[in-house]
Amino acid sequence: MRPSADPRAPGIYQSFDSPVPPPLTIANTRITGFVGITQKGPMNEATRLANWDEFLETFGTSTDSYTSDSVYGFFKNGGTDCWVVRVAHCAPKGELPGLDHAACAEHVQIDDWNKPSLKIRALNEGTWGNDIWFKCVHAPGAQALLTRDLDIGHGEAHVNVTRGFEVGALVRIYDRENSDYVVITEVGDKIIKWATETPVNRRHRAAAPTYLEVMTFEIHVALKDRREVFKGLQMHPSSRNYAPRVVQQRSRLVRVEDLGTKSPVPHNLPEPMMMTRLAGGRDGIEKITPEDIIGHDLGPGERIGLMALAANEEVGILVAPDAMKLYEREPGPAGELKAQRLQDTLIQICENQKDRFAILDIPQSKDIEWVRRWRRRTDSSYCAYYWPWLRATAPDDSVHVVPPSGFLAGCYARRDLEGVHHAPANLEIVSAQDVSLRVTEDHLGLLNSDAVNTFRLQRGVRPWGARTASSDPQWRYISVRRLFIMLRRSLESGFAWMAFEPNTPATWKVLQARATAFLENLYTLGMLAGGNSAEAFFVKCDAETNPPEQVDNGLLVCDIGVAPVSPAEYIMISLVQTMGGSATAT
Repeated sequence: MRPSADPRAPGIYQSFDSPVPPPLTIANTRITGFVGITQKGPMNEATRLANWDEFLETFGTSTDSYTSDSVYGFFKNGGTDCWVVRVAHCAPKGELPGLDHAACAEHVQIDDWNKPSLKIRALNEGTWGNDIWFKCVHAPGAQALLTRDLDIGHGEAHVNVTRGFEVGALVRIYDRENSDYVVITEVGDKIIKWATETPVNRRHRAAAPTYLEVMTFEIHVALKDRREVFKGLQMHPSSRNYAPRVVQQRSRLVRVEDLGTKSPVPHNLPEPMMMTRLAGGRDGIEKITPEDIIGHDLGPGERIGLMALAANEEVGILVAPDAMKLYEREPGPAGELKAQRLQDTLIQICENQKDRFAILDIPQSKDIEWVRRWRRRTDSSYCAYYWPWLRATAPDDSVHVVPPSGFLAGCYARRDLEGVHHAPANLEIVSAQDVSLRVTEDHLGLLNSDAVNTFRLQRGVRPWGARTASSDPQWRYISVRRLFIMLRRSLESGFAWMAFEPNTPATWKVLQARATAFLENLYTLGMLAGGNSAEAFFVKCDAETNPPEQVDNGLLVCDIGVAPVSPAEYIMISLVQTMGGSATAT
């Protein structure tokens, strides 16, 4: 028999293998961040969604904004994941909302002594909560028989069964003549105990007989076809069926707040009532301002509005279709300034972080020169403008006129599946029936020269432009800028493991080899121009890029240069007619 090669005893031993650095991969630039007005949903909180049904469940649909139609167009056109931030005109933190602020629909339920007991409110702000109905119902719970006499002031009772009796439950102890009420603090083997806060004030005999019964209440909630019922609820926080906690964990419609009534048990239970509708819900959109949508960034946990998306590293595209609402509600210079204030912030975020791209809209207008002036006020390679608007099919099959940004975000995501170097143009926009204003070929040429990306009705509605808002010829095309955004994201994530590694020639060699292999793969995929890889890119990381004084300062520098491919914007065809009657095209 072959002897074992390892002399150790059988068992489990640690093995120490050298860690393998993760390979460089192409970063995901398809995830879109939307900020705007919605029917419902978490306020000023970024929510990740994977499909239209999730958006519909969380945020609903609204005709008072363009966000729901834009998200629908995003998913219809190939979008896979997005983040959505709902915004409104909200009261400052710590202050009560006014009549112009967003507020939750609510109702204060009284107890048996006519004191406030519970506050039932909609899950989040908005008039949608005014359609929620609810009621409270008292219901008996588990029962048991007293097996030993119970004297005044005793803190425990012996019973025949403890099933259904739990800590925090309100229990009624009664016979033919008397009743006492206690809140359970401990449950043992056929014995229950309570605290001195709920004493027994009467003597109860086991032979009477004396019963112990758990007292509970139910909350019934309804919104259109949806029903929610919460049974076996208690008012004591120590109970696992404590009403506010149970409703928070299970309800998708309401929240319950304990108002801390001072009424003694059992009078602290909410009074039974018929179905009642919540009231006071407000959307807070009539007085919304650019600052409400932009929000602020005061650090982790204190980011709201657009700034909540700015701090999200997953987001690669930013869209704010409701910037157009700011203009529509106040046409003229004041409305222009408000919409442009929001769009300028989108551009500023993209330029500062250099890892995302903004898709912007231009308000509806029949004045081509006005549209060109709107575009010319911006000079940035981190954004692109689209005009005119689209006539698109909504989720209810009606046709809405909507800004194109959300639909284009879906087209970007669909095109990225072929590679970020492909221009997001000349592909059919799903669910788009027409454009809001048809323009001539001459106007298309003028708009394209000013980097206003338009649409052409050709086998459906198709984006017919792929230019950024930059005046720099090197950054003229969307695909070029987004290729560099992808490179930045890929290199940052792929080389994060190198932080605190020894700054030595061996490390430089590893970095250069891995970056070269990654760029070679991009060249093979057609993302880089050049007859060979030497013409397509270079990677330099050696003693020349890392002199001793730089190494002493803890810096490692790797120079990378690439030659991006540009889209074929113009295809020139020459038609030559010969005297013999034949024609050739070149």
